[in-house]
Amino acid sequence: MKRILLAAVIAATLAVLIGLLSYYYGPGYVVFSFADTSIETSFIFMLGFLTITFFILYYLLRVLSIFFRIPDYLGLKYSNRQAEKARNALVRGLIEMSEGRFSHAEKILLKQVRHSDTGLLNYLMAARSAQLQGAYERRDEYLRLAHETTPDADIAIGITQAELQLAHKQYEQALATLNHLNTLSPKHSYVRKLQARVYHQLGDWDSLEKLINEVRKHHLLDDEKLTEIETDTYSGLFNKHIKTNDYVSTSQLWKRLPKHLKERPELLRIYVLFLINSQRDDEAEGILRNYLGKNWNETLVRLYAQISCSNANQQLERAETWLLHHQRNADLLLALGILCIKAKLWGKAVSYLESSLGIRPMSDAYLELAQLMEERMDKPEQAQAYYRKGLKLASGESRDKFMRRATDLKSSVDRGQETAPILKIIQ
Repeated sequence: MKRILLAAVIAATLAVLIGLLSYYYGPGYVVFSFADTSIETSFIFMLGFLTITFFILYYLLRVLSIFFRIPDYLGLKYSNRQAEKARNALVRGLIEMSEGRFSHAEKILLKQVRHSDTGLLNYLMAARSAQLQGAYERRDEYLRLAHETTPDADIAIGITQAELQLAHKQYEQALATLNHLNTLSPKHSYVRKLQARVYHQLGDWDSLEKLINEVRKHHLLDDEKLTEIETDTYSGLFNKHIKTNDYVSTSQLWKRLPKHLKERPELLRIYVLFLINSQRDDEAEGILRNYLGKNWNETLVRLYAQISCSNANQQLERAETWLLHHQRNADLLLALGILCIKAKLWGKAVSYLESSLGIRPMSDAYLELAQLMEERMDKPEQAQAYYRKGLKLASGESRDKFMRRATDLKSSVDRGQETAPILKIIQ
């Protein structure tokens, strides 16, 4: 419309100019001659004729160009409609996935994928839908099609594939996928995070140890999850070294253990038990005593009583200092009773063990008292009484242990009178 108005203004301007020229200088004339034919007309008429002809030809060409562009225009409109349908299908498919209708979502996502400019996303979401239906062959096919659609999206496709393989517990396949991605992008943090998860699931502790520092450095996992993985990693490494009964390699592993992990009770217990089994009780006592002086743990207190130091009285004295803050702790009193037995302080041992039982009855305390009465104090009747009480609290293997100990008491107790109540308890 603006162009038509502009043309009208130009035409009016030209008409005025021509009129003024003809008024001042006369109309003039123009002669066209071709062969035997000649045409003579005024200059003003000729100028007006040429102007009108120009505009007619111009707009005629415009109309023709529009006519010839009609097929392209209709094709573009069709493509736009198909693209709009594809975008709507993607949105509907994602909604169906969110609502848990995975089969329907898969069909919707694939319906318009040929016309979609987000074909990669459609195939990736379809692969996830197939995974959630347990259709793993279809899942892999969609991932292949995604790669054909967008060959440059190796990282995105590979990460999706690894995540789906992890969810399906295909750990070996997931590791192969992640190793390939690591060659493509060695510093990709999320790939390293997934690798750590796979190594953790596979129990590949050596490989996982190499990744842990990088995972912590880049904050790829929250502190709680990372500490859990670190604990599992070094627990696995300790167990691996302990199986070889190699003190040097195991102690080196303990030395390179990060400081915050040396305070993990699980790892400390594994290492202390290794030292005890390696007959390095004095070293075990020093490590555990230092820990318990700062961090109270009842399980480790009872483990402390299993250590047999070269100086039992000194070990007992050190443990008794903990009574200052834990005087009514049943586990500590039980441990002190056991240490008194090792120091051959029978009366003091009885006092600690009975105090422990007075706070919280435990089958272990009854067993220690019964054995003390039987083996050291020559009181088989009291030993039998403690065996019976402990048997009521014990279960499984502990019950078998009590039963064997109780039925072995034959020297000073009538077997028929004393073991019958025990057998009755078991029955």
